[in-house]
Amino acid sequence: MNTVTLIGMAPLVELRRATKHYQIGEKPVIALKGIDISIQAREFVAIWGPSGSGKSTLCNLIGMLDSPTSGNVLIDGQEVDDLSDNARSELRNRTIGFVFQNFNLIPVLSALENVMLPLQIAGASSAVARERALERLTEVGLEKHVAHRPAKLSGGQQQRVAIARALVTDPALVIADEPTANLDSGNARRIIELMLDINASHGTAFVFSTHDQRLLESVKRRVLMQDGEIGSDSQPARPGTQTRIAGSRP
Repeated sequence: MNTVTLIGMAPLVELRRATKHYQIGEKPVIALKGIDISIQAREFVAIWGPSGSGKSTLCNLIGMLDSPTSGNVLIDGQEVDDLSDNARSELRNRTIGFVFQNFNLIPVLSALENVMLPLQIAGASSAVARERALERLTEVGLEKHVAHRPAKLSGGQQQRVAIARALVTDPALVIADEPTANLDSGNARRIIELMLDINASHGTAFVFSTHDQRLLESVKRRVLMQDGEIGSDSQPARPGTQTRIAGSRP
């Protein structure tokens, strides 16, 4: 398959010939087969495909939640495998926010406390964490629900808390695992519009794994995973860059 290379822009994330193998009992599982992909700053990318195609594994490598069996992962030009565990965790916490399919909110904490948590883990004072968490919750339209615990929030509201939590550290990239899968059509549409607005206003890059056709119809770049490989990549050329088809002469 031909791939498009963008010249003159350093990727935010780059995978080079990345593979991932698992052992389940006696059976080896090859989840990824030599993946080459770059994610630029400000992109809005959907990674899709059938169950077992490798899309979640790919997102885990992009998010530094897992390491490749072979190949390389670079974040902002930095080789991840060269970093210590502590340095890798620090880079991940500084650069990447996560939104999970089941929200992963802490039930005994309020919406405000859930959003404050990443900043407090990073060492921010309670006053700073509270101020920034309030800003993010207001941005996602939940300023009147800051004291509510997750059980008192709808599914759409819980997902907005999860997005606010992912954004509170001002990451360059947010990775979302099936962010609309558990939402009805109205809430799914509002979450998609919210993420598009954040991408446009803050320049935050988003990468999703998804089956949701509503989300696929909202993005310009769709990466199709098939049997651990990239089947297609509708990567658009960016203004001010040259494009080159792999295998052609520069």
